Amino acid sequence: MAESFFSAFGLLWYLQELRKEEFWKFKELLKQEPLQLELKPIPWPELKKASRDDLAKLLDKHYPGKQAWELTLSLFLQIDRRDLWTKAQEEIRNKPNPYRNHMKEKFRLIWEKETCLPVPNDFYKETTKVEYENLKAAYPAGRAGEPTPTVVLQGPEGIGKTTLLRKVILDWAEGNLWKDRFAFIFLLNGCEMNAAAEASLVELISKDWPQSSEPVEDIFSQPERILFILDGFEELRFDLEPPTQLCDDRKQRQPVQVIMRSLLQRKMLPESSLLVALGTMGMRRYYFLLQQPKYIVLPGFTERERKLYFYHFFRERSKAMKAFSFVRSNFPLCVFCQNPLVCWMVCTCVKWQLEKGEDLKIASEGTTSVYASFFTHVFKSRNENCPPKQSRARLKGLCALAAEGIWTRTFVFGRGDLRRRGVSESDTSMWMGMRLLLRSGDCFTFMHLCIQEFCAAMFYLLKQPEADPDPAIGSVTQLVKAGVGQVQSHLSQMITFLFGVSTNKITNMLETSFGFLLSKEIRQEITQCLESLSQCDTDQMVVNFQELFSGLFETHEKDFVRQVMDFFEEVNIYIGNIEELVISAFCLKHSQNLQKLHLSVENVFSDDSGSTTNDWEKLSFWQDLCSMFTTNKNFQVLDLDNCMFDEPSLEILCKALAHPVCKLQKFGYNFAAYLGTGPDFFEAILHNPYLKCLNLHGTRLSPTNVRQLCESLKHPVCGVEELMLGRCDITAKACEDIASVLVCNSKLKLLSLVENPLRNEGVQLLCDGLKHPDCALETLLLMCCGLTSVACDYISQALLCNKSLCVLDLESNLLEDSGVASLCEALKHPNCTVEQLWLSDCYLTRLCCKDLSAVLVCNEKLKTLKLGSNDIQDAGVRELCEALKHPNCKVETLGLEICHLTAASCEALASALTACTSLRTLNLDWISLARDGAAVLGEALCHQDCALQRLGLDKSAFDEETQRLLTAVEEKNPHLTISRQLWVDEEYRIRGVL
Repeated sequence: MAESFFSAFGLLWYLQELRKEEFWKFKELLKQEPLQLELKPIPWPELKKASRDDLAKLLDKHYPGKQAWELTLSLFLQIDRRDLWTKAQEEIRNKPNPYRNHMKEKFRLIWEKETCLPVPNDFYKETTKVEYENLKAAYPAGRAGEPTPTVVLQGPEGIGKTTLLRKVILDWAEGNLWKDRFAFIFLLNGCEMNAAAEASLVELISKDWPQSSEPVEDIFSQPERILFILDGFEELRFDLEPPTQLCDDRKQRQPVQVIMRSLLQRKMLPESSLLVALGTMGMRRYYFLLQQPKYIVLPGFTERERKLYFYHFFRERSKAMKAFSFVRSNFPLCVFCQNPLVCWMVCTCVKWQLEKGEDLKIASEGTTSVYASFFTHVFKSRNENCPPKQSRARLKGLCALAAEGIWTRTFVFGRGDLRRRGVSESDTSMWMGMRLLLRSGDCFTFMHLCIQEFCAAMFYLLKQPEADPDPAIGSVTQLVKAGVGQVQSHLSQMITFLFGVSTNKITNMLETSFGFLLSKEIRQEITQCLESLSQCDTDQMVVNFQELFSGLFETHEKDFVRQVMDFFEEVNIYIGNIEELVISAFCLKHSQNLQKLHLSVENVFSDDSGSTTNDWEKLSFWQDLCSMFTTNKNFQVLDLDNCMFDEPSLEILCKALAHPVCKLQKFGYNFAAYLGTGPDFFEAILHNPYLKCLNLHGTRLSPTNVRQLCESLKHPVCGVEELMLGRCDITAKACEDIASVLVCNSKLKLLSLVENPLRNEGVQLLCDGLKHPDCALETLLLMCCGLTSVACDYISQALLCNKSLCVLDLESNLLEDSGVASLCEALKHPNCTVEQLWLSDCYLTRLCCKDLSAVLVCNEKLKTLKLGSNDIQDAGVRELCEALKHPNCKVETLGLEICHLTAASCEALASALTACTSLRTLNLDWISLARDGAAVLGEALCHQDCALQRLGLDKSAFDEETQRLLTAVEEKNPHLTISRQLWVDEEYRIRGVL
């Protein structure tokens, strides 16, 4: 019965267990129950006369598959037959699962035939014991249905992520893992995803769905019992970065990238669980898509596991001991062997040398060196007596196949692909014998993606200068631009290998082994391309310094690194692990022309970084990086963003920045997680006489922090002129310390306190400092500080006393018309020095325009007035326009965006544009401008007396006719630019947000 459990026969067996009165009650309940489940009921005449056999067939007909059983089980409880409900549930749990059996057979074969590094099961279980425990803990058996994190299996390429996932699926299928947690596990592999341009999720998982199983749709009745495993992101032919419309319909056909992204962002089947494998590049490209990620880091082999692996590989104890002793005596090589793939490559090299009786020797300066050693040894082992010309042809065929595959994102090749690249049947057998190529049916793949990427890089060594360009394979220049220029990040590892094989040492090694000359032009092409990239504007090409640094580090040639780094005056780099710290430190300390560094450091110094590197080594590498601040005489700007330091790492940074040689002029430490336990950070930074600008935007400052900061600002040697403290959680109480700085430090010209809860009380304290005769502040930014009209009274009094303040930002505060009226009284005073007044989003109406108009007429110093996002309306604008036409008005910039204006205001604006000779910038974005209004404005803008140079309008928001009219206006007036958001970036920069 179990095999046909969801059939009519299975239902009949249970219906026959019902007594006569229970059976009749069952049928009566069946009249209404389907409606509760939003199902169409069986017609009562059919139901009433149905026997047990008839009813089983009716249930199977009207409610196919699991629907009939969900309905039946519900009714068993209602007629008080829990015994039948319990028995059925037990049978369902123990029912043979054709899908699980299929996956068991499939992955048992994969494990035996396709696993890159065949090892005994006991050894594999031992080396992955911790990872298995972490996976079990990530999906606890009793927590199905609760929100689960996206579990990320993280580690560099070749570390064993795919192998672990294959074993996990096999163990689940055999009932040894997650037996009661997941009913279904589906693997979505990047290489297989490439086969379909469009599909539904149901179609994607149906490839492994056995014909003997129930309808695939039935599995979605319990999505919390489903685990999706996503692997092979490096092999995807498409990118997931560009925002795409997400989909929550599992049946709807969509581009495969939409399905993948919808799963990752938990839009589709959010109740299911996710296990995602990401390598180094995958983490850089896709980490931002992950929802509530929980990381499981694969650390690779420990020293004990490396030793055990050597014994399993060589089998003979004497050979294993000799091989392992050789590797352990070579520290870099021993470190490389943490990676299982590299460990296998090293063992393969050593085995061949031992068999030939040669001295053990493997180059280990970098990853490329190890791959080159491996390749030369396996090639010589099968190709020793081959003439050089034939050897070159064989190599070129394989490497051209690899290069074309990387460029076109092809990782599975047919026999036709091999023939087209000149790889013969005998060559194919040879490459398979070397385990460089693997065969699956009538298709071929490289043994590992990294092997393909190395062979692809070697293609450029084998390419003759006079050879015609290959249409499917880019040139060296195209490769460097595509990878370093952030165009095609799937080329990253290939670029790193390209830098590596361009060194004389590796080229000479390969030439000696192959017996023929290789191209010497790669290095020159790389250098010329990088110099060209350094001269591009950022809007043309953004350099990916992580990719560039990886390539430079791979060469280990200091002179070359220094030559390339001298091309760049500005670097933007993210450091997310120890490896990236080591690489960045190596490159940056060889930079002599660098002026600006934008740096983010995360997951390096924290306790949960997952790194096996000890603290002393981390700090040593960090000290290497910070040494550039004391050796580079051109360095001026350091921008730290979202950095996570601990006490020792922050101490090293402070010591470097406090060094007398360091001439840092601008320092940003945005969203800092840690400022140390004492005043050392502020003293180190602010006691540098060269520092002119300090930006701590987004860094939470306690009252103690503010006091320490202010004490350092008052120090005689401090030369800071611009201080940005936006969004620092500064409260009214701390304003007393800040006010004392305004009195003592005459060098401070700009103070930004935007997005802090200062309230009126805080502003009152600040104004006490502003009123002091020694205060030299020129710009005060108080956007979004919780102020009301009361604060305007304090500020007005300060403006009457202060002789330096030019820019006053009060945007996004509840000032209202009464507050502006108070400000205007001070602004009309001849001693008031304010030139720019920002009042956007201050809850103003047309009533304030009378007071502001009076200021425009009598205050010739006021050059900028920003009133955007207020309810000014047409009536208010008409009043302002009358003031603009007054000969005493000298305003140059006026902001009226989002002020609820209509075309009715255009007449007044047009009149003002031809009369006001000082107005250069007018922002009217979001105005409801009909064609008639545009025509009136356009006529004024083309008038010879119109001095306007920038008009804020989004042309694309209007109909085609109005767009053509505005374009015609720009053509007639070459001095005029019409575009939206004219000053937003400038405001952000001044406030310290950018």
